[in-house]
Amino acid sequence: MKRHLAGLLITILAYSAAAGKEPKDPWTEWFQSAADQMDLRAYGSTPFHMEVKFHAFPGIVSSKKESDQVISGDGTYEETWIAPTKWRREVTFGSYRAVEAESEAGRKMQASTDYEPSRVLMLLEALLYPVPRELYSPSLAEEHDGWKIEKGALGTQSYVKISTTFGDTKAPRAYLFLPDGELLQSIELDLVTDWTSPRIFGGRLVPQHIRVQGGTRDLLTADVTIEPAGARDGSAFELRGPAAEAGMTLRPLHKYEVRGWKVGEGFRYIVGPEGRVHATVREIADRQGALREVELIYSTNQEIAGSIISQVRGTTFRPITIDKSPCEFVLTYPF
Repeated sequence: MKRHLAGLLITILAYSAAAGKEPKDPWTEWFQSAADQMDLRAYGSTPFHMEVKFHAFPGIVSSKKESDQVISGDGTYEETWIAPTKWRREVTFGSYRAVEAESEAGRKMQASTDYEPSRVLMLLEALLYPVPRELYSPSLAEEHDGWKIEKGALGTQSYVKISTTFGDTKAPRAYLFLPDGELLQSIELDLVTDWTSPRIFGGRLVPQHIRVQGGTRDLLTADVTIEPAGARDGSAFELRGPAAEAGMTLRPLHKYEVRGWKVGEGFRYIVGPEGRVHATVREIADRQGALREVELIYSTNQEIAGSIISQVRGTTFRPITIDKSPCEFVLTYPF
């Protein structure tokens, strides 16, 4: 029965649950525990080989131009991890293919283009960073005054919900756990991610199914399999060419890692006939600073919100950087 909880966080947000007395910042412990349970890549972890088959759904882009569409369809992700300094990741998604590997020769990357599609970054965010690091790392901690913990039950199954809202827009942020700390679902600015059917591998929880939705609309589904890495040819972790620049990577980068991203640039406000419209937009700033795959994640008025998408689509930024290297960056913001 506990697996049925994973799709119910939006409903639970509307319920009233009594919150018990908790020590100062207890949510940090929940976030840390969930991150530890799902961290396959910590020092000393069991080497593994992972395969993921995923399907990417189109986005709401308010445009018929082919270049404005969100890249969709079937894809595969494969990862072999031996140690933090010895691993290989590979993605095939339509005409896009990329391989990133690290060995004693350094980290290198080969890709069919210098742009990683939005849905690829969405998948890797769910796989690599199910709990954002800034929620539990003291050095990166954000302001936590708005978080609250609520305990409740659906039938015989208890749950713990940790939630807050984002700024003046009141966009929801919430995480749903089982009492043992297992993470079931998150809502980050109307982007809903489910992790279900976990299995134990090397003492860690590995969800076998992942689903990402915009509100209640599917954006990505993925099936995950994992097995021991076994004996691997060392050449698989060595790619030709020079070491990759810091900004050339498959993994999604975060605001505490990069320079050139300003909070104020991530917010736009529109006013419709009945006042301000709540909506959330996701877009990718590529390595040249151009916006790509701009889509509407959620809106209370799709027609009005769609009008602003066409306005911001042509916006360009000074390239965002990491270690002075231009990088891709995901922008998701409410207005």
